[in-house]
Amino acid sequence: MKSRTEVFARLAFVAALAAALCLPTTAQAQSRTVAVDCAGELKTFCSKVRPGGNRLVACLIAFEDKVSPRCRLTAYLASGTLGNRMKELQSMAKICSSDILQYCSKVPPGGGRIYDCLKSNKATLTDECREGMPRFEVLLKQ
Repeated sequence: MKSRTEVFARLAFVAALAAALCLPTTAQAQSRTVAVDCAGELKTFCSKVRPGGNRLVACLIAFEDKVSPRCRLTAYLASGTLGNRMKELQSMAKICSSDILQYCSKVPPGGGRIYDCLKSNKATLTDECREGMPRFEVLLKQ
């Protein structure tokens, strides 16, 4: 049998989820919603994270056990495109894997450094990797 606290927590979650159906769905509106609903959490847990590319949302999800229920729900709703972006970035990494190994093996990942390395070696990249660079840049800026 569930305790009263668990029942109320579930009811609160269902109510929050129902309210969330009314939240804006565009990326820009979701960013504003995250900034409002998670202002304290962003300051506490994600202050050193560079905004953009859903990095703040990923940070909030990493601290899901420490953020408020409202912030947790907002972060999950805003993360809808994060999985798709990750798949596309992984696809690009696979396409450019030989170039990454050849030119960027000593470059620490993160912060767009692998992309910068590939870009600085653009003239000597494999055709497939070079052709994918514009898409890679768009994914990193999202």
